Amino acid sequence: MSDGPSSPLPIGHGLAAALLGAVLLVWAGLMGLSLQRAALPDTTDGLMLAVFSPGTGDDEALAAMVRAGGEPVRPTWLGFAWVARGIEPGFVGRLKAEGAVAAFGELPVGPTLGGCTATPVDTARIAATRLQ
Repeated sequence: MSDGPSSPLPIGHGLAAALLGAVLLVWAGLMGLSLQRAALPDTTDGLMLAVFSPGTGDDEALAAMVRAGGEPVRPTWLGFAWVARGIEPGFVGRLKAEGAVAAFGELPVGPTLGGCTATPVDTARIAATRLQ
């Protein structure tokens, strides 16, 4: 028999779980802010990472990029994110109108955290800008 109420988790485990939850909330908030700041404006063109809703099929994403006036470069391992190129200003806005969630240039988190989803720099465009 027990003399007092029993706790399903000892205080040490409860504290650890609370700290883990707090860390995850802070991380999610910072990642959301970073992604919001990294999103390209609607007037942007060039090489970018086009992100669609999870579950978007390849055919649907390809059609959206072409209708927006761009060209698909390659898929990423995520399946709903593609590297795309638009050569006319306003490509991002048209891409969003066709169903993309967002478009990103270089992600501010760096290649270590970006992994295969990080977009390569459009070196031809940078070189052209430097020559001007």
